[in-house]
Amino acid sequence: MTISSAIVLLHSKEDTTGSLPAILDEHALDIDIRYVDDTLPDPGDDQLVIAMGSIESPYDHTLPWLSGELAWLKSLVARNHPVLGICFGSQVLARALGGETYRNHAPEIGWTPVETTDPALLPSGPWLNFHFDAFTAPPAAHLLASTPMAHQAYIHRRQMGMQFHPEITPAMFDSWLAAWEQMASGRQFLADHPDIPGRLKQEIADNEADNRHRFKRVFSTYLNRVNSAS
Repeated sequence: MTISSAIVLLHSKEDTTGSLPAILDEHALDIDIRYVDDTLPDPGDDQLVIAMGSIESPYDHTLPWLSGELAWLKSLVARNHPVLGICFGSQVLARALGGETYRNHAPEIGWTPVETTDPALLPSGPWLNFHFDAFTAPPAAHLLASTPMAHQAYIHRRQMGMQFHPEITPAMFDSWLAAWEQMASGRQFLADHPDIPGRLKQEIADNEADNRHRFKRVFSTYLNRVNSAS
């Protein structure tokens, strides 16, 4: 069945969706925003599920909603429902597919090119990485991209995960800064890296048009594959 709408899963009421609504609108897809601490929906066959990023870690089972999200994603994978995971979403989706997540030996922050195995689906970038955790591509998945620091993207039938943030905008980055300011660990990180806010925000603005074009290309190709796959 052809995809006609997308359920977008956010992990906090303060989270934002960046350029994603505009990308969905360009593909004539309706958007249904849901929050992870609400009852998770049973998506229809014509609904793509998009699991977004989070400041949290994908292996932190003190989070009251993580086990529910993981079980929900496993149920979607079991019936080969289309799911797109971004950053944290890609990490939890990797777990649902049998991959592993872990704290990386160092954060990966900044605009980085990726080594891609499928440039028709995923161009080399550069893409905006901002993560402390990482995943191993699930055993049955095809590894699409990596950097020297971490696996970056994978695809498994109708499920795809991307570690980087193709949806990033300056306003979305502002929402990250606001979230970090509310956390002791976030404030400490900003104090330890005082150059990051101004430098990255300017780089995001400078790269916004090209990044959106790359994201639209990836999303279009992925959507075509989902619509043609069973």
